[in-house]
Amino acid sequence: MPICIVVEAEIKEDRMDEFLDMIEKNAVGSRAEPGCIRFDVLQAEDQENKFFFYEVYEDAAAIAHHKEQPHYAAWGTFKESGGTISSVSKKASGKFMT
Repeated sequence: MPICIVVEAEIKEDRMDEFLDMIEKNAVGSRAEPGCIRFDVLQAEDQENKFFFYEVYEDAAAIAHHKEQPHYAAWGTFKESGGTISSVSKKASGKFMT
């Protein structure tokens, strides 16, 4: 059964350009990983500095591999440097997916 990660992140407005560059590289790199089924980055319509990441992995091993990648580390570095106002991640099991 696939494992989904949904991240809701609010980005500091003065860090948006840096964020967009980093998250594009993260998404492209993640999609190339074995076991990554999907990695989408969505922007809220009502708040331009709020984003959602929708990630789907084949299994826990694929998530563990993802967390070892440099593009994943770049997201952690961005957060640690104060680039986010908030970031909340939720893990879910896939039930009815296409």
